Amino acid sequence: MRSLRLLAVIALLAVACNGPAPAATSPTATASVDIKRTKLDISYASLSDQDVHKVSSKKILEGAIAAINAEIKKTGGKGEIAPIDFQDVTDTTVPDFKKFAEAAAGVKALNPQITADRYADVAIEGMMSATPDCHTYYVDPTGGVHRSRPEPANGSQARIPSTGTSLGGPDEAGLQGRMLPGGIVYITFHEFVVTGTYKIFDEVRKMMDKGLAAGGKAWLFDLRGNVGGFDADTLAAFFLNGEKMLSIVYRGGGAAVSTSARKEWRLPDPYQLPLAIILNDRGGSGPEVFAADLKENKRATIVGGKSVGCMGATSVTNMTDGSRLAVVVQEFTGANTGTIYNNVGVLPDVQADDVTAVDKAIEILKQKI
Repeated sequence: MRSLRLLAVIALLAVACNGPAPAATSPTATASVDIKRTKLDISYASLSDQDVHKVSSKKILEGAIAAINAEIKKTGGKGEIAPIDFQDVTDTTVPDFKKFAEAAAGVKALNPQITADRYADVAIEGMMSATPDCHTYYVDPTGGVHRSRPEPANGSQARIPSTGTSLGGPDEAGLQGRMLPGGIVYITFHEFVVTGTYKIFDEVRKMMDKGLAAGGKAWLFDLRGNVGGFDADTLAAFFLNGEKMLSIVYRGGGAAVSTSARKEWRLPDPYQLPLAIILNDRGGSGPEVFAADLKENKRATIVGGKSVGCMGATSVTNMTDGSRLAVVVQEFTGANTGTIYNNVGVLPDVQADDVTAVDKAIEILKQKI
């Protein structure tokens, strides 16, 4: 694998036909009740089998029950699903899912005001609530996104200075650069784009070439609002020399697999200038990996606020009704420090608000030139 793929997607095609749920106490009462049972079965199994946090089957099913009961109350419905004695294990438990599905069908029969699709959406939301993670989310058949971990962002997008001269851009990834007074090369982009015709690391290298030609003495990457993408580790390797970067933690436990910078990707000495990266809580994944790779090796100064903490990889199960469920299957920690970054974030070395972050980064870089 050429590099650590941040939003790595393992596409699993799931056949989500909508079979009738088994009866709870009266076969004639619930046999025809549609709760999207097969879809719920697939969602439950995806979480209980794949989630890197190894959430228990009990918590997943109890989360679904709590969410359904809340929806019934909100819609002025009747009845509720009574507590069920589930096994507290970290594997898919078919008998327990059957208990849940039968109880859910029985209560659904009393609440026609809730559509089958809405019933399933709510249940899946509840299942995910047992294991909140940036990478665990559900997209319903209408395209609505339901996140297991709400991520309200208070930070701003990158604030491009008005001083200095342009080095070019923006391009399709939003890449643009400016030569600031004092020899600071300011670079920003909003996505780590890698396609057949565009590779962000190549385009950043070209922007750096322009910066060096203009007399650059330090690099300032403003990655606020960057939504991530691919090959952030390739960009980090520009400034490293084979050092370890991050470790990949899998569900099965055991020794984590460490990633190391490719020595052949290190740029020549003229590019090895002081480096600062500005982050905040807007955006995540790619910029966080880039920053953490370098922070692990004390190669960059991180300025701004704590990042969102979206550092892992996901597996996506596609349903035949057009919906899909993403489940976190990996998370990244510091290979050198052991720092937990996923769901925590990259902490800044120097705190700064969005208004003053660029000025503080410039001040730090000037001290290192």
